[in-house]
Parts: sequence; structure tokens; C-alpha cells
Amino acid sequence: MSTGAGRDDSLIRQYLLGFHIAEADQNRIEKSYFENDQFFDVLMEVEDDLIDTYLRGGLSPTERSRFERHFLASKRRRDRYEAMRAIAASFFREGPSPHRSLLMDLRDFFVMQSPGARVAMAALGTVAIVAVGLLGVGYVRLSRESVSARTLLAQQAPVPAVLTFTLQPGLLRSGAGPGNEIRVESHVDWLVLRLETPALREYSLFSAALSTAPGDEVLRQNRLVPAGGAIDLRIPAGVLTAGQDYAIALAGLAPDGHRVDLQSYTLHVKK
Repeated sequence: MSTGAGRDDSLIRQYLLGFHIAEADQNRIEKSYFENDQFFDVLMEVEDDLIDTYLRGGLSPTERSRFERHFLASKRRRDRYEAMRAIAASFFREGPSPHRSLLMDLRDFFVMQSPGARVAMAALGTVAIVAVGLLGVGYVRLSRESVSARTLLAQQAPVPAVLTFTLQPGLLRSGAGPGNEIRVESHVDWLVLRLETPALREYSLFSAALSTAPGDEVLRQNRLVPAGGAIDLRIPAGVLTAGQDYAIALAGLAPDGHRVDLQSYTLHVKK
């Protein structure tokens, strides 16, 4: 199965939702999952896209039913779904702050001008209105999607408590001492893991995958951008288990879309 430009995301999507596909295609997908790292990344991307579409209410009734009955039957996918749902809920929790109307500001500015200037401004305004009208269509569509997402994720919660911890690559696990141990108190909602890397100048985009020590992936975030000299991996504290060792694999995303493995980080969680 191709994983390049000719990859068939639609076929992978059908597989993940439990639709009937040819047995040969199913075998290729399952074999590639274990043997092809590039295909594994593609599969994770399609999973993330499915979860995002579900959260935004974009699946058809049949797809939504299969997503809930088949896709979420996997514990790994359920954990991934809960993590992305928490991230989305946090993003849409903040509403727009009150502000003075742009039309009010334009009206006041117009009144202050001379009669001649008003005539010239009126002519320019006619052209501007047409352009603003076209932009307004897109704004209304975006606003409706935002309201829809807020409705789906309408679980208002207090401002989340965030714990930030800086990790350096190459540290050993819990047996090496407390340097990489993270104590997550019960009131903490989010954990921001700052991943220090010397590759900040080589790549503009990164991906980070959090896995348990046995190698089970918990979540993956793509298209991360550097912030303050590090890569911030923001995860819900609830996905971490007390006493568990975790590993984080950081990769740079090349312009052609290929992933370049960089540093790895390890940590031990205490609660």
C-alpha cells in the first residue's frame, strides 16, 4: 500500500470505521501498521482527522454510529479521543472578549471628515462594502462552525490548572534518580512538557509522540512549532498513570512531509 502522494486515506478511513473492505486491503493495512513507520504515521493522521471530524459533528449518521461502536472499541483510540476532546474543549472554552463595534469607529471617523472627503470616502466605501461582503460570508461560516463546536463541547469548567516541566533528551528512567520524575497533584488538569532540542533551527515544524515504556502510544501531536526555545507538548494530566514510565519521541517535519527522528525523552510519573 502506498504511503506517499498516492496514499488512499479513504480506504484507511473505511478500515478504521469498520466498513467492509477487500480482505487483501485489510491484510496490507494491518501488515503495514507493524512493519512500515511511514504508514504508521499516515494511520495516526487519519485517526486524528476522524476524531476531529467527529468532535465537530462532521460525520454522517452512519459514520458517527460506526465511530462510536467500532473506532472507540480500541482502548488506545479511546485514550487518543479523550486527549483530543480535552484539548478541543479547552480551546473552545474561551469566548470572544467584548469590544467596541468596528462600524461605530468608522461612523465616528466619517463624521469628523470634511464634506469633500466624505464624498471621496463614500465612493471608496462602495467598493469596500462589496469586498467586506465577500469576506463576511466566510466569517459567518466560520462563526457557525465555532458555535457548533462549542455546542458539542459545552462542558464549561473552571480555568484549568497547568503544570509545566522541562525535559532534556537522553535522561534515564526512574532508576536514575529524581531528575526526570514528575509529581502530578490531583488538582492539575494539564501538563506542559517543554522538550529542549538543538534542532530548532533545522526545522520549523515538529511532531511528538508520547508512549508508555512498553511502547504503547498514548497520543501524538503533529505540526508543533517552537516556543521560547523549546517544543511544548501539552497533554491532559488524566491520560498519565501514576508509577508509569513514559517515553517521548521528537521528530522534525521536513518540507517534503517526511519525518526525521530526533531526540527521545523519558519521564516517570508520580501522583
